[in-house]
Amino acid sequence: MTGRRSACPTMSFLAGDEFIGRLKLQLSMKTTLAHQLANYSTSFGFEDLSKEVVHEVKRRVTDSLGCALGAWDEEPCAIARKVASDFSAKHGATIIGTTHKAPPDWTAFANGCCIRYFDYNDTYLSKEPAHPSDNISAALAAAESVNATGRELIAAIALAYEVQCRLCDAASIRARGWDHVTYGAFSTALACARLMKLDPEKTRHAVNIAGVACAAMRQARVGELSHWKGVAFADAARRGVYSALLARSLAPVPSRHFWPREVRSQSPDDSPAHPTP
Repeated sequence: MTGRRSACPTMSFLAGDEFIGRLKLQLSMKTTLAHQLANYSTSFGFEDLSKEVVHEVKRRVTDSLGCALGAWDEEPCAIARKVASDFSAKHGATIIGTTHKAPPDWTAFANGCCIRYFDYNDTYLSKEPAHPSDNISAALAAAESVNATGRELIAAIALAYEVQCRLCDAASIRARGWDHVTYGAFSTALACARLMKLDPEKTRHAVNIAGVACAAMRQARVGELSHWKGVAFADAARRGVYSALLARSLAPVPSRHFWPREVRSQSPDDSPAHPTP
């Protein structure tokens, strides 16, 4: 982590050899990255985490709740809470500071706004910067909606950290006009799929839905800034939860979101050069 402000130095347990080793194993299967991420996610468990990592996840959750309570009265947070509170769900999740249970995707948005708004939550600086604890609102909402255990929640949060931070290490997307929260759609979708106990196929569908439908533009952080800058990841978290919910029911999904360019060019059925009407 030299030269970077790590979101959690001791949470690099799976960020190095273990994480890369597992992905390399999947590479031998000649599958897309979506397959690799799905297979990695479904094989990931609490038992893979060290005591230090578990401790740090708990610290991040506590810190995020503090950030959320601190921003609870801020205008965009109050607006998000009001909108989310208009909806109820049988298998919902609790909006922080209330007793109301909204659909888990809306709860992830409302709580995510509070966690992120002041920018006091953790930071990870790499090729693409990030606030990885932004993932926590999605994990909390999904976990409550499915009655997940504490261990399952901790594993899902650690998984989200690993995915988002590795994507940030791999490439910067802001130079091309995309916002860093785009990576968060993948990490939250995978964390939620894990909590919902989706199999590799459905998890892959969640990744593909998130990737195709949740690309965020960098415009939110240039020129005259609006409240959207502070809530953009909350929207990515909402979409990550929503992607997993749709995939759980096997909704129609886009295929081959992660596919080598040379392979896409040979596949007229789904190649960018041969768009489907």
